[in-house]
Amino acid sequence: MISFGATNDKASNDKLHTAIFGYPLDADVGYVLNIDGIPAGIARLKVTPEESHIVRVGILPGFRGKGYGDFFTRSLMNVLIDVTDRIVIDYVSDYYLQFGFIKEGERMAIDPEKLVFPHKCGH
Repeated sequence: MISFGATNDKASNDKLHTAIFGYPLDADVGYVLNIDGIPAGIARLKVTPEESHIVRVGILPGFRGKGYGDFFTRSLMNVLIDVTDRIVIDYVSDYYLQFGFIKEGERMAIDPEKLVFPHKCGH
C-alpha cells in the first residue's frame, strides 16, 4: 500500500532526509511517502494560503525508477490545489513543465486552477 502524510518526528525525518539528500531536514515537518509501511521518500514544503512552495522531493535509491517520485509529487500538488493561491517550485526542472508550471528565474510557479495532470501513458 502507498500512503503519504505530514510528520513532525524529527529523528525519522532527519534519518530519511539524510539518506536521500545527505543532510538533516531543515524544517519541523516532513511529508513522508510510505511504501508498504516503509518510509521511501520525503518532501520539504512551505505551505501558506497565499503561496505554497515545494522546496524539494526525494526518493530513497532502492525505490527509484518505479514511478514513486512522480506519484508522490503529483499527490503533493493535488493537495496544494485546495489550500493555496499559488504553487511554487523552489528550483527549475523541465519535469514540472508537463503540469503547466512557468519558469520565473530560479523557480517555477503556477496558479492551482491552471495545473494539469497529464496521463503517464501519453493519452
